[in-house]
Amino acid sequence: MNRIFIILLLVFLLSYNLKAEDKSANTKPASDSVCITITSSVPDVKVIVNDLEKEEKKGNGNKKGEKKELKASEEDSDIFFNPFEFGESTIDRIFSRIKNKILAYFNYRKFSLKDALMLFLGLMLTVVAAKVTSWFIEHHGAKLTKKTRTEADDIFFKAVSKPIGLLIFSVGLFASSWPLTNLLSHNIKVMYGRLCMALAATAFAWGLYRLTEVVNYTLTKLAEKTDNNLDDLIVGVIRKTIKVVIFVVSVLFIGQNILKINITTLLAGAGVIGLAIAFAAQDTIANFFGSLMIILDQPFRVGDMISVSGYKGSIEHVGFRSTRIRTLDGHMVSLPNKALANADIENIARRPFIKHTISLGLTYDTGFEKMKKAVDLLHELLDSQSCIHPDLPPRIVFDSFGDFSLNIAVTVWWHHKVDGEFLDPDYGCFARWLHQTDMDILRIFDKEGLDFAFPTTTTYLAGDKSRVPEVKIISDKDK
Repeated sequence: MNRIFIILLLVFLLSYNLKAEDKSANTKPASDSVCITITSSVPDVKVIVNDLEKEEKKGNGNKKGEKKELKASEEDSDIFFNPFEFGESTIDRIFSRIKNKILAYFNYRKFSLKDALMLFLGLMLTVVAAKVTSWFIEHHGAKLTKKTRTEADDIFFKAVSKPIGLLIFSVGLFASSWPLTNLLSHNIKVMYGRLCMALAATAFAWGLYRLTEVVNYTLTKLAEKTDNNLDDLIVGVIRKTIKVVIFVVSVLFIGQNILKINITTLLAGAGVIGLAIAFAAQDTIANFFGSLMIILDQPFRVGDMISVSGYKGSIEHVGFRSTRIRTLDGHMVSLPNKALANADIENIARRPFIKHTISLGLTYDTGFEKMKKAVDLLHELLDSQSCIHPDLPPRIVFDSFGDFSLNIAVTVWWHHKVDGEFLDPDYGCFARWLHQTDMDILRIFDKEGLDFAFPTTTTYLAGDKSRVPEVKIISDKDK
């Protein structure tokens, strides 16, 4: 359907041009000149003929100095035709006219066999040189880089091998087709030169685009030295940003400065389209900037235990739209970064220690000496622990007299110490330490005969020998 429409449009335009030429040919000239149309492979030629002496049998004699204008015409008759009535002659005339228009830009009669051989051999030599250069850089360069410890040079040679091949091909294409460009018109020659320059600039931009992998490798190595997992996400953002900048700048430079394309109109249209997209994707853009705030502020890292918006769990993934949290129940919760950037986040994993309070209740028949002994035993057990920081020793006090027990409050600040270095506390290690500590307290108190209290009610009976009831009779005289 599209081909039929294009053919109809082409036929209509050609018929319109032919009709205009017919009218100009039938118009009577202002002077006594003769208009002649000459068919040629080159553009129409306008010839002025000076007729110095002409004999007229029906006139008053010879006339000198007459100028006759000869103008080329393509057909002697039947110039105008109906574009919607297709016939064999109509189609032949259409393609003949198209062929003449194309050949008008190419002087093929001056294109010799020598030029054809030079063009063919030049193209073949260019392709071979580009392939050989790319292969040599990629393979033999890799042999040289194996002697170094870093992989950045390996990535460098692999990145520039193909763009250098494309650059060689663009230069060789222009050099080998130079004889052909001399046969083209000036406009076509300039356009062809710009296309070759654009191809060379594209090879250079492609090389810069591929070299971003070297930057990515270097930044990744630096990010691995830190203990923050969000650095990997920062590296990804930098890599993608550099690639987008190189692509946009290359397109604008090649289009504006080499191909002479009016980029201003495209930028204006892109601005309008970008504004419409911004209104339609407000939440997406807000989540993207929320992720940037999380990356820059770094309130948590991947693997940290946090509490936010009523959810408590560990961070599993931080993306550009949302952050995924694995709760303690095993559920996966996805929170948008826009909401997460504005929420109150409690990072449990960032605490330097775990504070824990143990409440011990002894029976009321525990005397002063036993209570003092219990406190001393607890100090002896906890003060020597390696997980207790010297600046935060355990706090053990006789807390209160309860309803049915004498209460001892034990407060400890547990630190995670590995190889003499205090690290962020691990809750699993703390749980194992707490279990062992409670077992030790139970063992020591049982050995010393210290009884733990439990909710009880004491009822005193009159027959209890330890508590003899007293009865006092008051007489009227005592009153």
